[in-house]
Amino acid sequence: MVKIMNELFEKLNIKPNDIKLYNTAFLHSSYANEHRAKADYERLEFLGDSVVDLVIADYLYSCKSESEGEMTKVRASYVCENALYEYAKVINLRDYIKVGHGLKHEMNETITADVFEAVIATIYLNSGYSKAKEFVMDIALPFITKEVKFRSDYKSYL
Repeated sequence: MVKIMNELFEKLNIKPNDIKLYNTAFLHSSYANEHRAKADYERLEFLGDSVVDLVIADYLYSCKSESEGEMTKVRASYVCENALYEYAKVINLRDYIKVGHGLKHEMNETITADVFEAVIATIYLNSGYSKAKEFVMDIALPFITKEVKFRSDYKSYL
């Protein structure tokens, strides 16, 4: 697994200081339970959600002249589960996620999007906001500039 992770780090231009943190970012609770791991990605996902939201909000505020209401709608589109899943696909994140035996053939978009957020949190904790922002924008900006419309998830809809 270390070799595979090192390939990912090289591909993504990440220099990990805390490899355990990155390993946790890829562990679904089903895998953690089966292998008696101390943690899964859920706490990291919580933080990553806020980091992605801030990065996109920061970009929109700095580069767009829309009203607060319009920026809120645009931001919701680019931080919804469907968008996060598409961002994760860009870097083949699904290939690195560890799930329990019962989910091996049923990995879904939600898990993949959640792990993307966990990875962003890990980059933030490991390398700071600037690196996390750079990472998110490298992936998200092509979608934003092409004005790709993502169907909203329930969270964004509310």
